[in-house]
Amino acid sequence: MRKKIAMIIVVVTMVVGVALRFTGLDKSPPSLGFDEAALGYNAYSLLLTGKDEYGNFLPISLRSFNDFKPALYGYLTVPFIKLFGLNESAVRMVSALAGIVSLWFLYKLLSVFIKDKLVCSLIFLWLSFEPWRLHFSRNAFETHLSSAFFMMGAYYLIKNKKIFWSLLFFGLSAYSYHSARLSVPALIILWGIDPLRWFWTKNVSEVITSTLKGIKKMWWMVALFVAMVIPVFMANSSLVLTRFNQENVFKRFYPYAPKELVEGNNPFLSINSNALYYFGGIMSGHIMSYFSPINLNSRIYAWVKMSPQFIPGMGMLGWIEGIVFVFGLIVVIKNLRKSFLHRYLIYWMISGIAPAAVTWTWYHPLRSLNIFPAIEIIVALGAVEIIRLVKNKLWYGVIAAVMFVTVVYTINNELLYSAYENHGEYQPGGFREGMMELKELSKDYDQVIIDSPHAQSFIFVLFYQQIDPNIVHKYADIRPKPGIEGNLNFNFEKFVFRPIDWPKDRLLKNTIVWTDDTMSKEEIESIPGAKLRMVVPNALYDTARIITIE
Repeated sequence: MRKKIAMIIVVVTMVVGVALRFTGLDKSPPSLGFDEAALGYNAYSLLLTGKDEYGNFLPISLRSFNDFKPALYGYLTVPFIKLFGLNESAVRMVSALAGIVSLWFLYKLLSVFIKDKLVCSLIFLWLSFEPWRLHFSRNAFETHLSSAFFMMGAYYLIKNKKIFWSLLFFGLSAYSYHSARLSVPALIILWGIDPLRWFWTKNVSEVITSTLKGIKKMWWMVALFVAMVIPVFMANSSLVLTRFNQENVFKRFYPYAPKELVEGNNPFLSINSNALYYFGGIMSGHIMSYFSPINLNSRIYAWVKMSPQFIPGMGMLGWIEGIVFVFGLIVVIKNLRKSFLHRYLIYWMISGIAPAAVTWTWYHPLRSLNIFPAIEIIVALGAVEIIRLVKNKLWYGVIAAVMFVTVVYTINNELLYSAYENHGEYQPGGFREGMMELKELSKDYDQVIIDSPHAQSFIFVLFYQQIDPNIVHKYADIRPKPGIEGNLNFNFEKFVFRPIDWPKDRLLKNTIVWTDDTMSKEEIESIPGAKLRMVVPNALYDTARIITIE
């Protein structure tokens, strides 16, 4: 009977999971992000021409905003654009599917650690509503696709069978997002060598023997994985590393100690600010931040809050999971000596943190998404331990009530309420609402000036007006070169991207202007031949106006 109930819970959880991930993808989040639009338009270009927006034929990486995104998400999006057209839902469909697959493998992994089927299914139901799971499933993130593949590879690796499938999914993960290219070999090496076991091995020769056995066990897997990802680096190897060169911790913090603290102009000889000591402090704090219950639950850093990875009103986990995570860590630590499964969770987190740790940003969920399934399993182990410790059935009701309230809030928060706070530099509002009007008007005018504070406004014009990719390919040579950051807009056809200078631009003729709302209607119409055509609705934080000048 318990098994039947458990199966019903699992089925209901999966059905609800599908509904939550596919319902209203065009409305929540309400605005498309720059990277989402870039993935969608590149998929559109691949569909029509077999080339990306720069005219590169079947590329392994998408140059996009000079950050060279892995192209797999774009290729997987092509069928959905073919079926549903170029729109928000089609672009986010791959991420939603990745969320469903990831959810199923969460249950399979929980089953490895929790043998009681009913308890396992109830914890699975609870964890299926984690804020990060819903949020990242409803945005087009390459990292979310990569983390789903990484999770599948990690599952087959932990089962220690079907290694072919493990390597296949790890390879797909590496072709989906940069982080996996470091996380995968790190996890395989730690899995093979099992270094935590050394702490309980007194005989040095036994350590050496077991290490050699581990190397023999996994060297070919690492070699095969490296061979799988070599094509990524063979195609413009220096350019593929562009994003790492921009973000790596060594570049940002060198020479690792503030000049004000350095004595004798030598950061390595200064006693109070030795560069290795100072840098060691930065790195240890950087790494440990990913284990912090406060960071997992509530602390929001500026670089998170102004980006699409921001989950308004919540952290990556629900309200109480950070506390339960501490219980789970205690369980894992207590079982490290006798259980390889528990050691594997530590290896999983270390390998998942590694790519984020070598970048300068302190706690960056997007770059460390691979660790969260392992964190969820640790939360599950903590929940099992709490269930074991709690004897009073009344407390079970209290815990269940708190979990239920958390789940209800998470769903409403993601789909309805605080999703509208998820705007900023990367998800500006207004372009969807105004571009169709602009498309019709622009047929009768000589030029269209787009005055937007956003450095990649052009991508929304390409996306929402579905500009013929063959036209865009012609402008590839005049666009900002790789390595250039900042404003990446470029002028094409009748579209010009620049700030408006009204003292001069009021003299223009047969022109459309897309600009902000700093001028009133009366001021606009005081310009000879100018007319306010549209105040872009639902633009949220970026109210725009479409003005024509005859």
